[in-house]
Amino acid sequence: MSHIAIIGAGITGITTAYALLKRGHQVTVFERHAYPAMETSFANGGQLSASNAEVWNHHSTIIKGLKWMTRKDAPLLVHPAPTWHKASWMGEFIAQIPRYRENTVETVRLALIARQHLFAIAEREGIEFNLEKRGILHVYYDRASFEHAGKVTEMLRQGGLERHAVTAVEI
Repeated sequence: MSHIAIIGAGITGITTAYALLKRGHQVTVFERHAYPAMETSFANGGQLSASNAEVWNHHSTIIKGLKWMTRKDAPLLVHPAPTWHKASWMGEFIAQIPRYRENTVETVRLALIARQHLFAIAEREGIEFNLEKRGILHVYYDRASFEHAGKVTEMLRQGGLERHAVTAVEI
């Protein structure tokens, strides 16, 4: 291909364009917003972490999603009006629930590789930024959430992420 169009200037679009440029392709990135990373990437606040790699394909997400439909501040909002696209997406989402563990492990592996790739780009291009490598603190307010986090921690460790519970003194 002599010229490739990338739709979306989020982290995936920009890193894809960068990789294609490095391979000698001519690339144009199209973005509907005035600035890059103003949709999905925007909400991540510049976090270069793999600690949130747990996939959402879980029975509990279905229950949470139904509750969130009534909240304006929902982390995931699905409009209840039916469409074929939405129904097929939900069908695929539900079909992946049995692969929750496998998909979470693979997602953290991919996140760790992507993070290393980003660090390599920054080094190669001389990009300096305020990178913190001290970790991320997740706080749980009830026993059930903490116990679920322990199960997720085991999956993330299986995928190669260093993650562990800390005491109040360690915090």
